[in-house]
Amino acid sequence: MVEFAPCSPLTDALSLQRGDVTLHEVPLARITSITPFRDREADCSKALSVAHGLKLPATGRIITKGGQSLRWVGRGVYFLMGDKAAAKSIAKVAALTDQSDGWVVLRLEGDDARAVMARLCPLDLRATTFKNGHVARSEVAHMMAVVSGNKSGFELMFMRSFARTAAQHIKDAMESVAAQSA
Repeated sequence: MVEFAPCSPLTDALSLQRGDVTLHEVPLARITSITPFRDREADCSKALSVAHGLKLPATGRIITKGGQSLRWVGRGVYFLMGDKAAAKSIAKVAALTDQSDGWVVLRLEGDDARAVMARLCPLDLRATTFKNGHVARSEVAHMMAVVSGNKSGFELMFMRSFARTAAQHIKDAMESVAAQSA
């Protein structure tokens, strides 16, 4: 039997720097979609707390503990990201789906990361508005994405099929910002 190994949707390791902004692909991690059953959000949050030490985050937020994060990604939908899979006890109160091979995660960092994102995304991403631990589902370069704020910039999640297009649009915006700063 043939064994398939997980691989990046980008043909080679993505690591770009333009000006003071860098773009890296985040290594593949397990992504489990969690959708609590109707009126079972509290039970789901409790089961997550017992199994992973994480509770369901508020709308537009991420909770991180250890090597795992739990992020809101849409109305009633959360992504558990990290090495561990969601415990079977959670399946009693929520629908679980392995999304690991369906997404690419890119990290955009640097002093001008917000200027780069301003060219690609309609969200108000000013540091006073969109802070570390905030997350939003939005359009980025005409593609739907999950945008998360972190201390040094942003994590951007795109569907795997958009990986190369997203990387190219972000690279173009990085070059534009770098050229204006030079």
